[in-house]
Amino acid sequence: MQLIAVALKALAGGTLLVAFSALSDVLKPKAFAGLFAAAPSVALTSLVITVLMTGPAKATISSRGMIAGAAGMIAYCVAASFLVKKFGAVPGSIMAWGAWIVPSMAVYWLFMR
Repeated sequence: MQLIAVALKALAGGTLLVAFSALSDVLKPKAFAGLFAAAPSVALTSLVITVLMTGPAKATISSRGMIAGAAGMIAYCVAASFLVKKFGAVPGSIMAWGAWIVPSMAVYWLFMR
């Protein structure tokens, strides 16, 4: 059953990924193409298949984790934009991980109580 869920998520995620990529190809500016291509399609597909196979309770837990990760990613991007300019690509990116971990863990803790 687990293998079937993974296979369905991969197949549906890939299909939706192509659809989002095609949509982002038509939208302007092109800078947002990656944003529309990967994250929404994989997350949406994963949640739909989780709901269908295990029910909404499990999908609720997954969506809370996704929200926490998104909060961390926003903080990471803001921090990295400053740290990479100041310290270079590799050191700045590594230092920005702290800006991802703290808000992600805080949001996760708040939602999972």
